[in-house]
Amino acid sequence: MLDLRQLRDQLSDFESHQGDRENRREAQEERARTLLRACHEHWRQVQDAAKAAQPRRLVAEMREPPAATHPAPERPTPITVVATDGSQIYPDRHLEPPFFLLNISQVAFQYGTTEKAHLDATPSLHFREPLADRFGEPLDTIPAELVSALRDEQELRRLLEAATTARVSGRPLVALADGTLIRWMIRGMDNDALESTLIARYTQFLDGFREEGRALASYVSLPASTEIVNLLRFVGGDLAAAPPDLPTRAPDAPRLDGLLDRHVLALILGPGERSAVFGSASHIQAEYPTGTDIAFFYLRVPGPGGGELGRVEVPRWVADDAALLDRVHATVLHECRKGEGYPLALSEAHERAVVRASEREAFYRLMERRLRRAGLEPTGSRKRRSKQRPRV
Repeated sequence: MLDLRQLRDQLSDFESHQGDRENRREAQEERARTLLRACHEHWRQVQDAAKAAQPRRLVAEMREPPAATHPAPERPTPITVVATDGSQIYPDRHLEPPFFLLNISQVAFQYGTTEKAHLDATPSLHFREPLADRFGEPLDTIPAELVSALRDEQELRRLLEAATTARVSGRPLVALADGTLIRWMIRGMDNDALESTLIARYTQFLDGFREEGRALASYVSLPASTEIVNLLRFVGGDLAAAPPDLPTRAPDAPRLDGLLDRHVLALILGPGERSAVFGSASHIQAEYPTGTDIAFFYLRVPGPGGGELGRVEVPRWVADDAALLDRVHATVLHECRKGEGYPLALSEAHERAVVRASEREAFYRLMERRLRRAGLEPTGSRKRRSKQRPRV
């Protein structure tokens, strides 16, 4: 039980802290604006210096002047938009026998036509996962990162299937994924062979999109990335080996700690505009097949309070093709307008994929009935039973 009365004094302190933080943010944004302007004017020099220095922090790679902005192009019509999303029931060490469940949705909209939308979801029960053997541990202790990686892999597989089955000859298509296309979550598993296997399995589906030249993109809402901020910190000398001849050093200038990429690009992007395209310096992508590495741009989605900046990730073959890039820009913006700030296709995919608490408990009851009918007795820990039946 949360006693709100005990939090009143702490909330007063929190309000004061937030006020100080906002004052500091204004100074940081002014500093970021100065650095972005200098980086924009000398971007090739900065790019060469960053490659030579190889700073420890991830620094965005520039494909064009970083302060460039691009207005929204017209979205083609008719057009096909497909999307997937997924959810899961994680392994539970308080329940035997061990398993986990993935539920992957698939949606397809044919805009500008009278064709019906395709909306479905497919659950899959995993109780003999070969990859779990790489840990030498029981399935019920499989890390959440591995389950998430397997879910994302299945989402991309289903997205490729949707892009194939919903495609209409001669009609443009955009495939949308939720979240990032960079496999951040698998680093830190302390198992190089498993990480390489997971990346290979995931990128085979990226290759499937590339072979057909299909426009694939992912959308990250309220992103917390700092690759562009790290680029500005490099220019300003906060990171070692910055270009020595740029007029950006100021001993008393505020540091950019706590500033995010979206805070910086919000200073220059108008409603519906996208930023320059940047490349990610993530070391994870070294194992991606050539041409499937991930680039990104930021998009200002109109809405109350100025809207929000979303991060849109695309594979290199999309970033290198101006027509595909424009199609992604226009489609994501249109989807966000229809979805009141978030892509409608992804919202619908989420609704089909999400496993709610009541559905999870219904599944547990069904599983227990089936096991008992077969003469098998499921076992739940005392702790789990206690949570299910509060006594006070």
